[in-house]
Order: sequence, then structure tokens, then C-alpha cells
Amino acid sequence: MTLWTTERGSAPSVISNAPARYLHMAAVVVIVAAPILVLFWLVPLPLVLPALSITSFVFACVAALVAHYSGIDRHAPNVSAYIAAAFTLIWIGTGMMSGTKQVLELFDRLAMIP
Repeated sequence: MTLWTTERGSAPSVISNAPARYLHMAAVVVIVAAPILVLFWLVPLPLVLPALSITSFVFACVAALVAHYSGIDRHAPNVSAYIAAAFTLIWIGTGMMSGTKQVLELFDRLAMIP
């Protein structure tokens, strides 16, 4: 435990850059809302939940991989962890709400695409 506390140092936990914090949160909202709006526009209504579940799973994986391979400090206040968490929450929620009939219909339509 001593090594863990010495690694983090004595960095202040309060960020004095308040407008930048709001800009990060606005970026998270835009990044999360954009795929949802595109799915509502392109996918038929009964298939929105399974498609949103699959899409948010892929985006959560990509955000987590980018955060991991770019070497972002997990204790630093950055946006990438929030993006991955938001997409994971959307993935789990929509996956639980969608039924098996909609998922099978979605995969049936995907299989028919040339």
C-alpha cells in the first residue's frame, strides 16, 4: 500500500480549470448521443434496442482499448473512462430490455444483406 500512495504523489485532487471540465462532459454527451441518433434514423423501430446494444458494446470495447494502449493513467481525471463506462451502461441496459425475438430478427436481416 505504501508504494501505491507514493506513486500518486501529492497532486491536488481539485482541478481549478472549471470550464475545461464542462467541455469534457459536453464531449462525452455528444459522443454517446451521436450513435444513438444515427441508429434511430437508420434502423427500423423494433430493431433499435438490439442494434444499440451491439453498437454500444463495440464502442465500449474500442474506448477501453484506446485508453489501455495509449497508457492513460487510470487515476487521472480524464474522459476516456467515462466514455467506456457510458457505453457499457447503455450496452447492458439495452441488452436487458431487448427480447430474443428482436435479436433474432436483427441477425436475420443482417444475414440477408449482400
